[in-house]
Amino acid sequence: MKDFSEIVTDKRFLIISALMILVTSIFEVYYFFFLSESFNYIGFKYDFSVLKYIEVKLLFSGLTMLSWYVFKKSHFLFTIYILLMLFFFIPNAILFAFMNHIRGPIYSNVLLIFLFMIISPTRLRIKTIRIQPVYQAVFVIVFSLLLLLPIILQFGSSINLKTLLLKEIYETREIFTGNSTTLINYIYNWEVKTIIPIVLVFFMIIRNYFFAWVAFFVLMYLYVISGNKSVYMTTIVTVFFCFVGRNYTSKINYLLVGLTIMLALIPIIDIFILKGFLLRGTFVMRVFFFPALLNYCYFDYFSDFSLYFSENSIFNLFSSTPLNTNSAYLIAQQYFNTYEMYANNGIISDGYMNLGYGGVVILSVVFSLIFMFFNSLNIDSRYFGIFLIYIFFILSAPFFTIFFTGGLWLLFLFSMTIMKSTSEIQ
Repeated sequence: MKDFSEIVTDKRFLIISALMILVTSIFEVYYFFFLSESFNYIGFKYDFSVLKYIEVKLLFSGLTMLSWYVFKKSHFLFTIYILLMLFFFIPNAILFAFMNHIRGPIYSNVLLIFLFMIISPTRLRIKTIRIQPVYQAVFVIVFSLLLLLPIILQFGSSINLKTLLLKEIYETREIFTGNSTTLINYIYNWEVKTIIPIVLVFFMIIRNYFFAWVAFFVLMYLYVISGNKSVYMTTIVTVFFCFVGRNYTSKINYLLVGLTIMLALIPIIDIFILKGFLLRGTFVMRVFFFPALLNYCYFDYFSDFSLYFSENSIFNLFSSTPLNTNSAYLIAQQYFNTYEMYANNGIISDGYMNLGYGGVVILSVVFSLIFMFFNSLNIDSRYFGIFLIYIFFILSAPFFTIFFTGGLWLLFLFSMTIMKSTSEIQ
């Protein structure tokens, strides 16, 4: 009774839960009126199942009630839990009910969220590296510039300012890919996904706006030489959530309110201004629903065999892949009839592809342990935008790619040195 009364009286939890219900309902409307009509040719079919719809609503209700446990344990973990619901569970649940899909993808997502709830709240005793503030600033400046130097030497002033208006994106990408090297690719991803966004937030926190602007323009430089739209998104999200919201719960609340407003405005802008479905296709379909569709494709294709991690750079030293091409290209060919698409797979389908449901369990446990580590460090809530971006990356890229190429290992380093909160309000 005490726990129930706490839920009823905690307005923060109730508001966030209500917003999640609202966002889910809007996504369902999007799928029925837009995706199943305009993107039917991609694979978004309409084969509604009442029983499966009831099933996912029961799952949603159960996961929402379990989120109260996470909310009490850690507001940081609660925001990650909500992001998992938003990016992983809800889109897969809608496809499960509205496309009459198999149960594998949806219950694998439920397993990830459940294991996250069980494992991540355990706190570890981690010794952080204490560095004086002035040396912290010197460290991040020197470290980021050392890694930036090879990129500048390779590309110099080969920039395309039209990419700032989202024009000539693919032409810029083609030039970047042609002139890049393996080493440059690693350094570039470390810089844009982890190092420079953290440096940007760090200097905004200590109110050194000169170096904050330098970090911002470095990100813009790395964008205009590559045409990588995720850098654009990373910059906006990082800055926005550094200033908006005073703690983790208020930041996730702002995210859900902003998402609701965007979902309401996007059709109006598309229909009356853009005269098409650019925003609905780019934002709603590509960000939320296409990764869920790819989940289904991977589960369907690899239901009869697995690769035993042989596509990953470490494990393929011990075994070889039975496929004659990369799985991402294979899925694109088999399900989308194209040889040009690279059909990324996220942590769920990555685990299933490599080791079946055992792989889903292993990577879900690893994911939970990673956030157990971050939760034990009391990270400043102003870095929330970086974790939001990482959840999106984990949704749409193989886990080992995120860890090594994407620079997740660097996030461990920075979280132990400069990202710790100095405020009691988190």
